[in-house]
Amino acid sequence: MHPVSVLTFGIFLAGYITARWDLVTRLYELAIFAWDHGVITRAAKGFAVLSIFFLAVLIPIERIAARESDLVSLHAVFAKHSIWSDPLFQHPRTKDSGISAREQLRRRGSF
Repeated sequence: MHPVSVLTFGIFLAGYITARWDLVTRLYELAIFAWDHGVITRAAKGFAVLSIFFLAVLIPIERIAARESDLVSLHAVFAKHSIWSDPLFQHPRTKDSGISAREQLRRRGSF
């Protein structure tokens, strides 16, 4: 290797090590600052709140959707023909349970 290349490589390596060391010390200072100002505690509280929200809201919604999709698939199993050929088997709701999404779209003129 040419002497200038060795010198260039040495300067690059020294700069790289200095930059890495500066990064490590800044991260250490940032961690101490975060600990002193309660950032970690607030992040843990936020994680707990989001977890409770997930357990209380999103999982029950997922279970309701799974039950509804199971009802539709059960109609397909018990039907002798395709569920798409008979409009009665397209959704398991009764007539008195309200207006279907399809009917709402039809009334709006979107469907």
